[in-house]
Amino acid sequence: MSKNQGYKLPMKQPGVAKVWKYVEVTKKNEDKPMRFCIQEIPEDMYEDVVEYMCTYFIPDEPMCKCINGINDPEYVDGFRQLWRDGLKHGLSVAAFTEDPNGGKRILAGVNVLTLTLEKDEFDYSVVTSKHGRNLIETLVGLCKKANVFGKYGVDKYMSAFGLSVHPSYRGAALGGQLLKTREDIGREYNISVTSTGFTSPISQKLAERCGFETLVEQNYEEMVDEEGNEMFPGIESKSLKVMARRLY
Repeated sequence: MSKNQGYKLPMKQPGVAKVWKYVEVTKKNEDKPMRFCIQEIPEDMYEDVVEYMCTYFIPDEPMCKCINGINDPEYVDGFRQLWRDGLKHGLSVAAFTEDPNGGKRILAGVNVLTLTLEKDEFDYSVVTSKHGRNLIETLVGLCKKANVFGKYGVDKYMSAFGLSVHPSYRGAALGGQLLKTREDIGREYNISVTSTGFTSPISQKLAERCGFETLVEQNYEEMVDEEGNEMFPGIESKSLKVMARRLY
């Protein structure tokens, strides 16, 4: 994870989780809208978010699913550590909705956001499993090939390490609302560009609708390890796309 040495987010108040917006969305084939609060993730919820991502993101994301990462404790722990480091950047957002029974607010969706600086190298030393390192090295290599810094003429951009919507709240365009929130974040913290690796056709189409363009695309069947073996044999998706957009 980028160490962001010497960079401070402007106007960022320690301990304060900024609320970006409230949205009402309606699931397909339902009449009653649901109300969500989309906000920065408070520090006291970092571990809840990490466990949420382990529970919902790893089993669903095409590459993780293909290699059965959820059943590899070393693999899961590597991602757990990456998410912990990423949350410390202070940019990540979550969608919350009220519990109809009056209990604790429900975590309905998460987008782990990080800041990538031109002068920093991505540190993924916490990932020790073979499958985990193969995945991260592939993604890092494609991001370098995309050359976001050169294409957009910036020295920093907002990146991401996982977007997930809880199964109970899918079908209500909540993922799109989380993606669009990057516009508010970018203006607030003077980050004019965002770029992410989108790994499934669903997320790629969502990104297109939110104004992202494809910088680099690689088919999964072309991804091989050092021995020349396919890294994701039988994966259900076709390709990985590094996509980006200007935020303002």
